[in-house]
Amino acid sequence: MEAYDVRYAWRITPILGSAALLVMYVSGSVMPSLPRIQADFNVSAADAAWIMTAFMVAGAVGASVFGALGDIYGKKRMLLVALVVYALATTAAGFAPNFGTFVALRALQGLGVAMFPLAFSIIREEFPPEMAPLAQGVVSAMFGVGMMVALQAGAYLSQNYGWRSVFYTAAPLAALCTVLIWLCVRESRYRAYRRVDYIGVGLLSAAVVPLLIALTKGPDWGWASPKTASLFALSAVAALVLALHEATTKEPLIPRELLARNVSVANAAIAVAGLGMMLGAQQSVIYLFEMPVPYGYGLTILQTGMLMLFPSVVSAAASMVAGRAIVFVGTKVMSVIGVVLAIAGLQLTARYLYSGVWTVLSCITVAYVGIMLLFVSLINLLTFSAPRELLGAATSLNTVFRIIGFAVGSAIAGTVLTQYKTYLYFETPMGPIYYSLPSKDAYVVNMNASTAAFIAMLLPVLAAREVIGARFWRQRASAEQTPRR
Repeated sequence: MEAYDVRYAWRITPILGSAALLVMYVSGSVMPSLPRIQADFNVSAADAAWIMTAFMVAGAVGASVFGALGDIYGKKRMLLVALVVYALATTAAGFAPNFGTFVALRALQGLGVAMFPLAFSIIREEFPPEMAPLAQGVVSAMFGVGMMVALQAGAYLSQNYGWRSVFYTAAPLAALCTVLIWLCVRESRYRAYRRVDYIGVGLLSAAVVPLLIALTKGPDWGWASPKTASLFALSAVAALVLALHEATTKEPLIPRELLARNVSVANAAIAVAGLGMMLGAQQSVIYLFEMPVPYGYGLTILQTGMLMLFPSVVSAAASMVAGRAIVFVGTKVMSVIGVVLAIAGLQLTARYLYSGVWTVLSCITVAYVGIMLLFVSLINLLTFSAPRELLGAATSLNTVFRIIGFAVGSAIAGTVLTQYKTYLYFETPMGPIYYSLPSKDAYVVNMNASTAAFIAMLLPVLAAREVIGARFWRQRASAEQTPRR
């Protein structure tokens, strides 16, 4: 039996959770400020979109690289490197003199996303098995809570103090989180004694970066445009070469042990969960709240952010309860509960779109809770299945799939909201002025597509091998008590 320090586990859980909250807060806090940033730097709306794209692309690449390096050189060490870069970039972003510098600093901030796989790995290594799911639930919950806090806090700070104040207020918190992790978190005990597959790192970057750029810029450039098609083609070729390289090299970036059934299921399912969250539960509802009456509810960005905090807080609380309950019911049962709640919430929202703000909010909260239960169950399925010396690589790959899911969901949602439209017009002395707005069909299509994705997820999840739960613990205890010959 391994010895665990329970008091240490309780002590560092809020520290890791706070770091995760901060990273997601800074990620999304500039979203309400994009028009002001665009005006201050005198750039186009298409250029301003790179503020979010740079963060997401660097986050995906940084997570994959830092996770693998954490297995080799120590997870605390790489977590500190990522957070130091993140803290410095956050501090400097508030003083960026031009747009190019600001986008570069946003890319460096994206390296902070690497803290998620490293935190999940530390939790699985150092926490008692019955406590790890709860801690992983806390960190997972920060994905949603951080983004929702970012919407309202970013809107408030930008409106009252200017968009640069977002970074001025986040910088000392980033420094504090870095110091606390340096002082309080212990270095991981498990190491993978292998070399870094730099060719694999380059090929993975060549596959992921063009894909994410194409997905985020596709709605602006056009899905059939030469630039979008070229990026998709480049990503596909790089992915094929990566697969061939990983199959033949001696020490691949993605260890072959991570191609096992449970890890593959967790990666595919987390991408679907991320897609469903952006497609049906977040982007569509935000548009609905902010579109003018009678096509929406005519709320401001700040009002929408404050309202969306409600489902985020409720789902965060539910994820912590799920982290405790999953020890007894198992990952598969929790996943099914999550899928059922997500589907129910999405379909109720689609049915009662114009029945009042709080009706919509109540329905979408059910979907949020379901999605958070999925996040908790899938990260536990992954971390209890992967070898401990490879947890950094496993969780980093999972983070990449989650980011890809977010990007795909956002791209599909934006395309549908653009294609299914109605028109609003105003009479002026110069004649009527027409504005295109998403129609009711756009929201329904997005939520039905999200529902279909969750239904498709069920089969592979049910095919996974259970790794925790009351029955699993009984079988493990029985095996340990059986005398060996």
